[in-house]
Amino acid sequence: MMDFSEFLMPVPYELRYKEYSAFSVYQRVRFELDEELDANAIVLLGIDDNEVNLDDDENGFSQLRDHFYSLSVSNWKRPIYDLGTLPKGATFEDTCFALHQVVSQINETGATIVVLGGSQAFNYILYKSLQRDLLKVGTIDIKLDIEGQTEDLTANNHITKMILDQTHRLLEFKNIGSQAVYVAKEELDILEQLNFEDMRLGKLVEDIKKAEPLLRDLDLLSVDMNVMQYSSFQNVSVPSPNGLTEREICGLMRYAGLSPSMNVLHISNFNLSMHSPNKMLLTEMLWYFIEAKNNLKSDEATETYRVQSTEGEIVFIYSQSSDRWWIEVEVEEGRSLIPCNESDYLDSMRGEIPHNWLKFYKKFY
Repeated sequence: MMDFSEFLMPVPYELRYKEYSAFSVYQRVRFELDEELDANAIVLLGIDDNEVNLDDDENGFSQLRDHFYSLSVSNWKRPIYDLGTLPKGATFEDTCFALHQVVSQINETGATIVVLGGSQAFNYILYKSLQRDLLKVGTIDIKLDIEGQTEDLTANNHITKMILDQTHRLLEFKNIGSQAVYVAKEELDILEQLNFEDMRLGKLVEDIKKAEPLLRDLDLLSVDMNVMQYSSFQNVSVPSPNGLTEREICGLMRYAGLSPSMNVLHISNFNLSMHSPNKMLLTEMLWYFIEAKNNLKSDEATETYRVQSTEGEIVFIYSQSSDRWWIEVEVEEGRSLIPCNESDYLDSMRGEIPHNWLKFYKKFY
């Protein structure tokens, strides 16, 4: 059985034995690895190391946990393990090493890992900790974090590190919620060259459902809380007057939880010395993610729709159980399914070629 006592500080005693409602999340949380982890488990980790100089409160994680434990539980069946907090190492590299050791071992079990806190730079360490090829990575961020300087790992170049990684495991990268004033043309050119994707804030707020296909097949998602508008979340390093609202970020967390392939969620760049409403929002984000993980729908029963276009026949697959859509494409191995929305099907009926279909053929052909 795995033992992380060398790396993690356990959840404080007063929280582990505090009295909560019989219908609270606390009743589903375990604090010890009393059995082998499996793919059904959800593992929570805190990380107490901010690259940005935020004024953290040493009791911040305890207050976050207290808020989360007190929320009402739903029909959750998956076991939740809160294994504690990774303390700040003597150096940034020490923290990275410890995080890699913990996450890589847990990932071998197939469990879902949720990391709270720290800098978004740790996203690259999480990426390195996933033992599989052709990874699909997503971020919810105000900017793209594709910076030319790559010698030292920072929050501004963690995506560059993935792109230039010699293992060449980054198959897809998608960002949601960027704002034009924070994105350089050179960064957009790189995305275009690599056939990666960025959904601007304006497009997202028009219809949040358009973001669901981008989140559906991800392996790793990193949420930079700088993506929030200041009136909705104040405790960040770069406050912005524009950004996501409380309802939008919780909706995105639900979509993320509905991704059957997502193994790691990282929520970063927030100040632990925050006001209570901000702490509650973070715990509600976590709640919606876990709620969705506990309510994954089977997509076995599907219907097929064929649309004739100027580019040839486009095949759409619809699942009644999950109310989700895909575009079916032929590949050497047989067929592949590209996540899409019902709007893509309706647009194709009007003669428009789906954006996702064009991107697929641009990437592989």
